[in-house]
Amino acid sequence: GLGDVYKRQIPFCPTRCAYCSFVSASVEKSFGLMEPYLASLEQEITDAARMVAETGLRIKSFYMGGGTPTTLSARQMDHLLTHLNRSFDLTDCAEYCIEAGRPDTITREKLQVLLDHGADRISVNPQTLSDRVLDTIGRRHTAQDIVDCFAAARAAGHTNINMDLIAGLPGEDLEDFNYTLEKVRELSPQNITVHLSLIHI
Repeated sequence: GLGDVYKRQIPFCPTRCAYCSFVSASVEKSFGLMEPYLASLEQEITDAARMVAETGLRIKSFYMGGGTPTTLSARQMDHLLTHLNRSFDLTDCAEYCIEAGRPDTITREKLQVLLDHGADRISVNPQTLSDRVLDTIGRRHTAQDIVDCFAAARAAGHTNINMDLIAGLPGEDLEDFNYTLEKVRELSPQNITVHLSLIHI
């Protein structure tokens, strides 16, 4: 949308999770679409920025969600955010948030690119810290990978981190969810967002 909040989606992920209902595709199957998509997105940013300027609107919040934006390479992310920052007047932008949702897409270089372009909030989204449930939903990483990713984000200089959790994931019981909550609290993110799963098996 335009106006107070500008939101955009990067509809690619390393794998598609069992619970996902977003418009998103596995990068393994859709790698060839990434560059054409980014070219189209940059043109849309150009057009949207022109419309914002012509109508006198001000961007107060920017949010890049997914899919998983950090599925992009550091080069692709740098190019996209350079174009975004040059296109929009972000003087009044109070929050610049990018989902860094999956640890299997995070590198130190990408974390630095986000900081370099002004991202002052990221979202590291474990959904669960149960290795068994992660495997059930189709994630190719472990709970320890999430903890390591969070530590890397802190070490890189990210001071405002959200973590998304999903209650009622396939194969998850109350003990799993309580364990996840306790472990996430130990990490002390600035925010914890809890969603409810629409499926439970």
